[in-house]
Amino acid sequence: MILNSGHIEEKPSLRWRQHFRYTSNPYAASKPDISPNTDSAMSDQPFSTAAFKQQYHGIEVSFPAGNNDFRRVRNSCAAACRAFNSTPEDADAKIRGEKWLDIVRPGRPKKENGTSAEEGTMVTHDQAISNPALKATIPFVKPPLWVDYGTRLKVASSTFINRNCVILDTPVADLVIGERCNIGTNCTIVCVGHPVSLEGRRTSKLSTGAPVTIGNDVWIGANVTILPGVSIGNGAVIGAGTLVNCNIPPMTLAVGSPVRLVKALTLNEDNTGGGKPSRRIETLDESTEFTNSLPMEQWDGTDSAFRAAQAAQLVQKSRRGSEQVAEQRREEQRERLRKSEIVVIAAVTTVVLALLMLFSLFFFAGLYLGESRGCLRSSDL
Repeated sequence: MILNSGHIEEKPSLRWRQHFRYTSNPYAASKPDISPNTDSAMSDQPFSTAAFKQQYHGIEVSFPAGNNDFRRVRNSCAAACRAFNSTPEDADAKIRGEKWLDIVRPGRPKKENGTSAEEGTMVTHDQAISNPALKATIPFVKPPLWVDYGTRLKVASSTFINRNCVILDTPVADLVIGERCNIGTNCTIVCVGHPVSLEGRRTSKLSTGAPVTIGNDVWIGANVTILPGVSIGNGAVIGAGTLVNCNIPPMTLAVGSPVRLVKALTLNEDNTGGGKPSRRIETLDESTEFTNSLPMEQWDGTDSAFRAAQAAQLVQKSRRGSEQVAEQRREEQRERLRKSEIVVIAAVTTVVLALLMLFSLFFFAGLYLGESRGCLRSSDL
């Protein structure tokens, strides 16, 4: 069982919040190829929610992570990660590429001199950025990086992964990261889980694995956690500090813990932060000449100024508290008004029902008396 599973919610107000597992990229419903080595076409509208609810094909698999064969793969991957993390960032691309392949393709053929038998020149993504004539064959990954197994980890060559990325992958489920993705620092991608029941954890001692798919052109901010069985659609943006526990449609901005969908993005989305001033710097010399800093809060060093600043903060806090109290009182007044309206409606309904009952009583009494008089007249005859 995985912690982010749950019941499918059908309410319209919650249609963007599918709190259950999806494990294949729903973008594949209209774009058939989402492998990290292809360039899928982009859409400027998010995928329909109904289509998302129809698309999930991943399987949660249990496996004994404590067995010797699984432990051997983890130990080998840990050694490869240590070697990768100890390699300087400015080392030759061939060296960095070999260290990366030791993590994701440990069983690849090698030549006698210890180098890889991969064909072609090894080019990292950062080299391709500086020289557009080159095509990246290895993603740009900044150390330190921590991976558990690496055997089913697939990262596209044009993707960038920043420092301190933790990937808790499994040998029973794929973890796919598509083309041109940017993954911020201190991100955690989780494919592994454990039984929720105490008895299950005590007796079975099994781990569970579920796939994770991150589509093309996805930007994941710093300190994001992605849980098992989650698919993030092409072009999505995940804000810093987000806990992704459900699928994210393509071309969507998602933030929060747990995640909530903010808005649909467009291909030419404004990245200036809502009217903030922006400028483009082309060279290092130009950057050193450019001043870009915020003004420091003014304080002349005297206690009176400090106390004045404290008093201003207290005034702001008191004003916010007064506004909250006033809003609470208004809400109470609205609640009392709603209750009084309910009482009035109930009273009016009661009066109407009573009148109807009286009318019915008089009506049936009149009918009874009329029949009685007719019977008396017939007996007189």
